[in-house]
Amino acid sequence: MSDVERLVVIERTLAAHSSGLGANLVVSGAKQDGQAIFHFGEPVGASRRGSILLDLEELLKATIDPGITVWLEPLGDRNSLRNLRGIEVKS
Repeated sequence: MSDVERLVVIERTLAAHSSGLGANLVVSGAKQDGQAIFHFGEPVGASRRGSILLDLEELLKATIDPGITVWLEPLGDRNSLRNLRGIEVKS
């Protein structure tokens, strides 16, 4: 499948099962090797984030392909003091 086709399939699955996940998830990308990258549209606490992502991965493996892996898009450094000093954290 092309990149666009993979995104469409994942977005349709999310739309059909979004109420069961209880979070505003957005697909950022879907790679050819089975990696699906997401980010949350609204802030979600760390205690809920892990279980939501595990439930999402289980759903995608059951409905689309067992080889899919779910990744969360990394957030940038939001520490205002480091940003003011010009310190850049490389990850």
